[in-house]
Amino acid sequence: MNIKMGVAKAGIKPSGDYDILVLKFPSSVYSAVFTKNSLAAAPVIYDRLVCSLQDKISAIVVNSGNANAGTGQEGFENAEKMAQITAESLGIDKEEVLVFSTGVIGVQLPMDKVKDGIEAASSSLQELDLELAARAISTTDAFYKYYETNGLIEDKVFIVKGIAKGAGMIHPNMATMLAYIFTDVKIDKPILDQITKLVVDRTFNSISVDGCESTNDSFVIVATGESDVEINDSNKLYFAKKVYEVALELAKMIVKDGEGATKLIEINVYQAFSKDEARKIAESIALSNLFKTAMFGNDPNWGRILAAVGQTHIGIDFSQVKLYLGDFLLYSGQPLEFDKKQASEYLKNNKEIRIDLYLGRGEEEWTYYTCDLGYKYVEINAEYTT
Repeated sequence: MNIKMGVAKAGIKPSGDYDILVLKFPSSVYSAVFTKNSLAAAPVIYDRLVCSLQDKISAIVVNSGNANAGTGQEGFENAEKMAQITAESLGIDKEEVLVFSTGVIGVQLPMDKVKDGIEAASSSLQELDLELAARAISTTDAFYKYYETNGLIEDKVFIVKGIAKGAGMIHPNMATMLAYIFTDVKIDKPILDQITKLVVDRTFNSISVDGCESTNDSFVIVATGESDVEINDSNKLYFAKKVYEVALELAKMIVKDGEGATKLIEINVYQAFSKDEARKIAESIALSNLFKTAMFGNDPNWGRILAAVGQTHIGIDFSQVKLYLGDFLLYSGQPLEFDKKQASEYLKNNKEIRIDLYLGRGEEEWTYYTCDLGYKYVEINAEYTT
């Protein structure tokens, strides 16, 4: 894919690391989803306006270290200035640029540094390096998040690759998370929008680290149309599975990072009456701090899981419920005898934990991802702005 990138150290991040990313590509069909938080950041507000008017884009600019959120009219004007500076640096129209920020809330962007950084990044474009691009958009991330795959339609190869950032302030309705996926297929925007909604619902909107909905969450997929593969109704499901593969890996990396997390926890709810019911129950478990701290302490405390189910007020008949922790059956309509020491060892010795909950009331399911909650999360977020 003909995607160029430039990075710069503008001095926005306290660490002094790269904090500006510019991505340039051919004028492309795209689809975007943003946070539903009412305190949406200035770049989110600006990008929503662009998306309502513009069917194609050809550049993305990201600054890290400052969220440009809760910054009022000045913040919005600064987001627009970022688009203008990027457009002028790349020789394109301002309306072809989407703008993103991530970092501390409530601080105005240092626009002199931002301007110098964008111009420096734009003047030194290179081939897309996923690891370096992920590094430039990271904040409290413990590792850089990127993934790529390819597919085959009618003996023609297409590519899907992506980057993401996020570790804390992660919760659905687009969780502080940024994710960008690029593909070289030819596709009409209505089909891409449809695939985006399906993929996001099952990935980035089915993860939670701390239950805190971000002001800046954004997901964008860009289709450059450079390959000979054309997506239509007959092959869109296969293409969607490849996009899902990339999005799911990125989403799971965010949960694994989890600002001090030691475990990735997969919560599977089966035999629900509806998908919405399965999702609501899985989310309730994922958001339970009692459950998450038990996982951190390697405690197979099934009572905390079922209590989280009960607080959904759905009216579950617990005499029909079965609950597994890994291969350990903990509950089947009533408490069961199980080897608590071995169950605790399972939690202690595995970085990926599986919870399987069978409701016995239908045929629908949902999978949700979360992490444990420990001391490190408190330390990181207690000192975030100091």
